[in-house]
Amino acid sequence: ALLALEQPIVVVIDDIDRLSTNEIRDIFKLVRLTASFPNVIYLLAFDRLRVEQALTDGGVSGRAYLEKIVQLGFDLPAIPREMLRSQIFEQLNPILDGVKDVRFNTTDWPHAFFEIIEPLIGNLRDVTRLVLSARTTIETLGSDIEAVDLLTLEAVRVFRPEIFQQIQKHKLVLTEVRDLYGDRDKKKQQAEVDEMLAEAGDDAEIVVNLIRYVFPMARRYTDNTHYGYDFAADAKREHRLAHIDYLDHYLERAAPSGLVSFRRSEKAFTKMTDATAFAKYIDSIKPEELEDTISGLEAYERSYPIEAIPAASAVLLNRIYKIPERQNRGMFDIMRPDLIVGRVVLRMLRRIEDQADREAVVRQILPELTSFSTQLDLLHTVGYREGAGHKLVGKEMAEALNQEFIDRVEGKHSPVPSEEWDLARVYWTIVEAKGDEYIPIELADPDEIRAFLTSARSVSRAQTSGSYVVTEEAHLWWDALVQISGGEQELAQAVRVLRETDGETALVELAEKYLGGWRPSRD
Repeated sequence: ALLALEQPIVVVIDDIDRLSTNEIRDIFKLVRLTASFPNVIYLLAFDRLRVEQALTDGGVSGRAYLEKIVQLGFDLPAIPREMLRSQIFEQLNPILDGVKDVRFNTTDWPHAFFEIIEPLIGNLRDVTRLVLSARTTIETLGSDIEAVDLLTLEAVRVFRPEIFQQIQKHKLVLTEVRDLYGDRDKKKQQAEVDEMLAEAGDDAEIVVNLIRYVFPMARRYTDNTHYGYDFAADAKREHRLAHIDYLDHYLERAAPSGLVSFRRSEKAFTKMTDATAFAKYIDSIKPEELEDTISGLEAYERSYPIEAIPAASAVLLNRIYKIPERQNRGMFDIMRPDLIVGRVVLRMLRRIEDQADREAVVRQILPELTSFSTQLDLLHTVGYREGAGHKLVGKEMAEALNQEFIDRVEGKHSPVPSEEWDLARVYWTIVEAKGDEYIPIELADPDEIRAFLTSARSVSRAQTSGSYVVTEEAHLWWDALVQISGGEQELAQAVRVLRETDGETALVELAEKYLGGWRPSRD
């Protein structure tokens, strides 16, 4: 029947080299036993070296065995690198063009491509695999994360999954900023990077280049190059995988909370040059989201538009009171709302290099600040107060501003008591400045009394050795409250006014506890 065929049957068996050793041997036994049928031709496609190794058995050479079966061999020429490159570019371009607002750093692309991606690609099949893998990733994340980083990590994930697993395992050491001195865990971190290099084997250079161009923070472990917090801020602002939030976003395909809040920070930054729009956007943010949003503006410390600094600073400072105190803070958590905002304003003012210009900006900001608390906070930031001042204005001007503040506040009630967040400190500043000449202020407005007591409240935290439980105890800056009020009787009257308005709140009960003689233990 086979002899009667007008045309031969061609049996194509492809990808033989992808089979296991036993399966490769079975295929060639099958071909050897059936190849002599008339009008039947077998076309076998495989990687010669891999198949020869599989067919080698004991003293029998796999190559000799192969030559007995294969009558005519053809060696496919290697595909020129130029063709592979053109295929990659030709297939990637439509993907990138299809993503609105795609992020693509043309400066970094040649380094990533030639030193990481191209060495991983050996044939047209690899090109197809990379493009198919990258398509979904770029379409999903290309407007959120730098596409050069995405393509680079996709190439590693597809062609060297063992290296990709190491990236997942050691993501912190790849993205964390480390202090140049006093890094007690450096040996541990160095061991993690060494593990990545060892796991990569012959592709260790790929890992080195991956660290150099995608995760530069880890270069301290490969070539002793150190990157600091400025670079971390740049990485976040530029949506690079070198920042842990974006790396997590890529690995998990769901934006972490830190990244979600940074998107709000980005939007706020774009509105900074329009004071009205900036204020409106900040006011539209939920109070519990304000802290992270404002904190995220630190990433732009080298990009703040100079002309926007006076108005933007006033907008942020005037909203300190809107930021709620974090509940269940840890023992070492010192970030208060005023510190969060103060860090951003400080960086804004430092953008102004000339001291005279900076002093003029401070003069512009002060009249725009609505609360006494915020005015005093700015004076502390720019002045010479030990432990707080950053000496951003001249000493004479700092002294003049402080005196102007005392003259403005002495004997006055806050025009916005509900916005005061450090009122006890404000009045204590007057006490210190006036000394024996101080005239106590009469507190009768419930909003002012509430702000006054709240700003004098603190929480001490203690943890017993061997216990995971952190105990908290509320305190009041009692001696200062008494002196500011003019005596304990006057303070007691203010507490009674607040009780009539607010009822039995924790703040009222704490004040009454002090009035009853209680004082915190000093153990």
